[in-house]
Amino acid sequence: SRAFPDQDVYTTPVYFSSDWLNEYWDAVAVDDFRFVYMGPKGSWTPFHADVFRSYSWSANVCGRKKWLLYPAGQEEFLKDCHGNLPFDVTAPDLRDKRIYPRYSQSQPPLEIIQEAGEIVFIPSGWHHQVYNLEDTISINHNWVNGCNVAVMWSFLQDELAAVQREISQWKDPMDDWHLQCQLIMKSCTGIDYKEFYNFLKVIAENRISILEKGLDEESSSQNNSKAAISTLGMLHAVFDLKRTVKVLSSLSANEDFRKLDLSSLSPSPEALLQLLESAIDTALL
Repeated sequence: SRAFPDQDVYTTPVYFSSDWLNEYWDAVAVDDFRFVYMGPKGSWTPFHADVFRSYSWSANVCGRKKWLLYPAGQEEFLKDCHGNLPFDVTAPDLRDKRIYPRYSQSQPPLEIIQEAGEIVFIPSGWHHQVYNLEDTISINHNWVNGCNVAVMWSFLQDELAAVQREISQWKDPMDDWHLQCQLIMKSCTGIDYKEFYNFLKVIAENRISILEKGLDEESSSQNNSKAAISTLGMLHAVFDLKRTVKVLSSLSANEDFRKLDLSSLSPSPEALLQLLESAIDTALL
């Protein structure tokens, strides 16, 4: 699909088309969070939650999968005495109270058998483990939008706090300790606070452009993020801007963000917030 963009190999279902994650990574032309998974019968994916606590969807082209799903928060009962999650939630060791003291408090997983032609949606923060019951090919996207971008922001704050705890003993002798924390967080998660700001900026500017200029007929027919925004409608664009304002306001007030050199950010967070609020007000007149 990436090598032959003119060939519409597949179309993202409309329910999943408000996809900020891939919209941003397409804009910076680095990579994306779209995957094709191919696995033989018996292969499986260990217990995990998706990148940035994003949503994900998985469409089976052929084959069958078995999913074991735990709602967000249930993973706390599955941690061992050191706070680590299991590699395999079906392992007999989980029943050993000396190793997994809270396992008995967990709910049984939601089990799904996914057939060819079916799509599974995974909500933010739902940990899961997946088995290929047959030779299987699936298309998968990780995605974020206005409904879960606040979850992504909370995840990044938790990740930074974990890094800060881990290297707290070097805080005083290290002049650039805060920068080092951002660097380590980016190496672990794939993003830091300044890139998260740029992520919000790209999303916001795309929606402001649609609200101000609309979309020409040629662009509307294309299979890209701006066409998806237009298809979802102007009220959806306003909804996205409102959610962006809420998260951007929290980011701008964040102590760790304010300690960074923000002079390279254009526009400034304050100016971007004013621009967003003005665009919302104009759109609602």
